[in-house]
Order: sequence, then C-alpha cells, then structure tokens
Amino acid sequence: MSAPMLVLLPATSDTPHGFRRVRSSPGFMTTCGEFYVHESEPILATRITTAHLNAQDIVHGGFLATLADSAYGVVLRRTNPELIPRTAQLSVSYLGAVCEGDFVEARVTLHKIGKRLVNGSCDVYVGDRMVLQTTAVFSVVAA
Repeated sequence: MSAPMLVLLPATSDTPHGFRRVRSSPGFMTTCGEFYVHESEPILATRITTAHLNAQDIVHGGFLATLADSAYGVVLRRTNPELIPRTAQLSVSYLGAVCEGDFVEARVTLHKIGKRLVNGSCDVYVGDRMVLQTTAVFSVVAA
C-alpha cells in the first residue's frame, strides 16, 4: 500500500514568506482550500476564506479540527515518508474565534513515534494568539 508523497508547488507572490503551497491529493482536502507547509518548521497553514465560515461569520470548528488533523499527517509524512498515519484519537479544545482573512498556522509536535502508534500535539495560531489546542494518537502502517 502506498500513499501520495507531499508535493510542493513553486512559490508565487501570494505565498506567505517561509512557506510553500501544497498540492492536495485528490479527495476531500481539495474542497478545503489552499494549504501551505513551512519550509523548515513543522507547520501547515492556510488563509481563511468565506468558504470556511459558519452562520456566525467565524471559522467552522470542524474546519479547524480538519486543519490540525491534516497537519499531523503532513508533518509525519515529511519527516517519516515510510509511514502512513491513520487518526485513532483526536482531542480538540477550541480557545478562540478565527475570522475571514486570518492566516492560521497549525504547529505540530510529534512526541513519540513508535512502530504502530504516534503521539503528538498540535496548536493552531492566528499570529501569536492560540485558537485551538489538540492532542492525537495515530496508528501507522508502512508505505
């Protein structure tokens, strides 16, 4: 079984400094907008658009959870391309609202990478303001 590798697109004038745009694999993530991965840090980011908002004109909590969940996968695959992660547990705490135009960064820390399980945490920020905090466990299989 193999999974697609992370494909980075050339930087453009719209690409945030230090980031590269990620080409989404076919499927669900293509409906979520454009994502950027930091060139050297374990960060996945996106710019919030109207499509991410709920009826209260703030970002839908499910999208923020999706961003964090996806960030784990991107960071793990970038550092350990031989492993394919599958979310086993994701705990999410919402700490603040996110608005249209905000640039959100999902900052991942992988605490333990074992043969079958990976444990980590991911904090999502708008600037210096933490808006989401997560912990997760992933089962992993060989690519």
